[in-house]
Amino acid sequence: MDFPKSLSVEACEKFLNDLEAAKSDVSLQFPVGTKGYAFGGLASAIQAVNTWVRSSETRRIELRKSDASDVVDDLIARPHKFVAAMSSRSIVMNDSQDSDLRPLVNSKARQAIHAQSQHQYGQQRGGLCWFGFVDHSSKGFDQNFYIKKTDKNPEPRQPEQFKTIIKSMTEKAISVPGGAKAPEHEALDHLGRIFYELFLNTHEHGTKGKLRHEWLKPGVRIIYAQGINLSEAGTKGIISQQPVLSDYVQSIESKLNVQGSRRFLELGIIDSGLGYCGRWQADHPLDNFSDGPSLDAEYETFKKCFKFRQTSTSEDNKGNGLPVVMDRLTRLNGLMRIRSGRLSVYRDFVTSPYSDQDSCVFFDWLKRTSAEQDLSRMTHVAGVAISLLIPLEAKS
Repeated sequence: MDFPKSLSVEACEKFLNDLEAAKSDVSLQFPVGTKGYAFGGLASAIQAVNTWVRSSETRRIELRKSDASDVVDDLIARPHKFVAAMSSRSIVMNDSQDSDLRPLVNSKARQAIHAQSQHQYGQQRGGLCWFGFVDHSSKGFDQNFYIKKTDKNPEPRQPEQFKTIIKSMTEKAISVPGGAKAPEHEALDHLGRIFYELFLNTHEHGTKGKLRHEWLKPGVRIIYAQGINLSEAGTKGIISQQPVLSDYVQSIESKLNVQGSRRFLELGIIDSGLGYCGRWQADHPLDNFSDGPSLDAEYETFKKCFKFRQTSTSEDNKGNGLPVVMDRLTRLNGLMRIRSGRLSVYRDFVTSPYSDQDSCVFFDWLKRTSAEQDLSRMTHVAGVAISLLIPLEAKS
């Protein structure tokens, strides 16, 4: 099955629909390179690959030859292809069925993972900075994020270290498109807290199977930061196909009184775990549904995850968890999109700011209406994909 060359939410959803309709084990064929930009597209591509991994027994990847680039290097350098490579059973050129490229791929992947640990911005490709965590191997504990322990698994570092990492990733990511000021002081504190909470959440809930002591195999997580510049013409052309993004940009313009070029930071955190509903049911067996949850029940379970540890304070040493993420996104005028299970939802924190004891209402990505009223039933996906968009101040 061909993976889309254009990384967009829409293209990846079509791939997922085709994958579900196949009803059989299919090989994954990657094009050389990628093209196009759309908000959430990279996170969607990574999750689509994870979903293929969970549905395939053979986990066979077929590559096309290219005179313009090294296809193995391309496989390692692009996050969604990296996830597929690290989860595969065999990797071959599509015109040579006998030669397995996995030994070469694994060797180059080890080099890349070692190299990312030497920089606080991780791996860089243009305006994209990212980290890969191969949880089913010893390569799941990057030293930037984890403290080694003698007699047990490494533990995540403290919030200040995550603030340093996101500062480095952000500065690198926005330096390529240029024209934006790096977040400072209070904004950087908010970004650091968001980054810490989401990482801790995916570490605790996105790496384990139904039993908390078992690590998922295969299991790969990706974290990325990407700098984005949208001109007024580009905005009309690109996001006209994403009404949610169009509405969000308009809300930013209205609140911040900004016109013309727009500069953003996109953050993505993607895991290959059980998803919000699957994780909750594994941890709360009495909440299980004999025939599986209805779509509404899945959404209600999703909201339980966001309300967990909700308090009436926003102090850093209290109110831990996803409510803190929503509070900080409100302060940063951010947008959040989440794909988990059969849900595709979002929240624009400019028009729907978070407040104390918030009911954690989200909106349906396709219908752009409250998920409380109507939900689109999407193809079931593996894990959780979170995409955030944060507006940046333009340089004078």
